[in-house]
Amino acid sequence: MRWRRMTAVGILLTTGAVAPQSLAKTYKEGQVWEYRTRPQDTRSLLKIQKIEVLPELAKVGPVYHVSIIGLHFSDLPLSGTLQHAPFSKAALDASVTSLSSSKAVFPDIDDGIAQWKQARGGVFTISVSDAVSFVEQTVRKQMPTQPTAP
Repeated sequence: MRWRRMTAVGILLTTGAVAPQSLAKTYKEGQVWEYRTRPQDTRSLLKIQKIEVLPELAKVGPVYHVSIIGLHFSDLPLSGTLQHAPFSKAALDASVTSLSSSKAVFPDIDDGIAQWKQARGGVFTISVSDAVSFVEQTVRKQMPTQPTAP
């Protein structure tokens, strides 16, 4: 009985019916993904705008340049969109849940990538929701504080 089960699994693997690679996510430019969002961003989506391999970031692997829409930043002058955010594959793997059929409009990413390259920016290796929170906290810290009334 055990031999039959092992043979059946072997047949499924060799025919491609159950391929181990099917468990790994494959990313392509233009894909729109749902991801594990922060509670306030439940309808947020991300789009893989560009994938590139850069020698200076070889340890990270390919860089996935994404745009993120549908974000909610309370009391901040942000539009609810991150034009450009670079992620590692591991960060995306830990974040995305399913491909979306949404035809949502995403911002152009070229300026963001150019600025990132000029600044020799890094790559997020944390989850997308953690990266969004990091951006929100960073912007909040950079805002001028309002003087209190006497």
